[in-house]
Amino acid sequence: MIARPKRRHRWIRVTIGVCLALVILLAGGLSLAAHLTTAPGPLALPSVTGTGSGVASGQAAVDGTWTAGPASIIGWRAQQELLGQQSTLAGRTGKVWGSLTISGGSVSQGSFTVDMAALTSSLSKTTQSTAFDVKADPVATLVLTSPIAVGTVPAGGTVERFAATATLTLHGVSHEVRFTASVERVGSSIYVLADIAFPFADWNISVQGVPWLADLVSPGTIEVLLDLTQGAGNPASVTSPAGSANAAP
Repeated sequence: MIARPKRRHRWIRVTIGVCLALVILLAGGLSLAAHLTTAPGPLALPSVTGTGSGVASGQAAVDGTWTAGPASIIGWRAQQELLGQQSTLAGRTGKVWGSLTISGGSVSQGSFTVDMAALTSSLSKTTQSTAFDVKADPVATLVLTSPIAVGTVPAGGTVERFAATATLTLHGVSHEVRFTASVERVGSSIYVLADIAFPFADWNISVQGVPWLADLVSPGTIEVLLDLTQGAGNPASVTSPAGSANAAP
């Protein structure tokens, strides 16, 4: 008679424990599914995506200042391993501004800035901001450090590739990067596509202690698609922590 209540209490504790375990597993499974969502495909030139219109002659003049236009996109891309599962993470934004100058068939200078707080991805804003320490370093920059001989830009539908050297400043750290720039002219715009490898450790990016980012595979990739126009281009603005945009100094 005395043992029965104890046995009953033990079964209650076991039942509660099982229920709690199921809740934890369910929550973990939902979080895992949310973080293994399919990232958008790699950025591509208009001739690949089929979004381009109009054809410009390869002999058209290209000298002058070309600014980042509304179709410009810059972001990051990396592989993630989470609980034994692999997926691709990507963050992108169209809040890109800057310009390059072409003179005598050569790119003499170029500088572009990205609003890091405006990056959107499958990650939460807090997680992404923590990984890149956006509060301390709200922008990233890419500045060409060597001239690029381009001659004349190819006719529409034709892609040419050029070797480029630049300084990438990200997370408050600057390093020289070398990459291939693929160039295509569409109508009155020049599109430039590039993938830039960035080992996380080189830019002091650590994911230790950041929820759901314990197993990012280094190096990641900086994805660049510039829509260069000889018009006004995108305005310089930086997103404040509250989410509003302020003009960049």
